[in-house]
Amino acid sequence: MSNFILYSIIGSVVLTIILNLLPLLFPNAASKLQKKLEENARRAIEQHEDGSQPRVTVFFPWKAMLIGSIILTILVNLIGMLAR
Repeated sequence: MSNFILYSIIGSVVLTIILNLLPLLFPNAASKLQKKLEENARRAIEQHEDGSQPRVTVFFPWKAMLIGSIILTILVNLIGMLAR
C-alpha cells in the first residue's frame, strides 16, 4: 500500500511539472485557442440569432478521448513495468 502512495505522489509531481512546462514549449497555443474559442462563440451567437439552425448541438470528443485513453494506458503500463 505504501508503494502505491509513493508512486501516486511521484506521478502527481511529474504530471504537475509537465503541465506547467507545456506553455513554455508551446507559447502561442494559448492565444490560438482563445481565438478559436472566440470564433466559435461568435458563430454560435450568429446561429442562435439566425434561428435556422437547431438550438441543441451535441459535441462528443471521441477522438480526444481515444488518444487520451491510449496515452494513459501506455503511461500506466510503463509505470507498472518500472515498478517491478
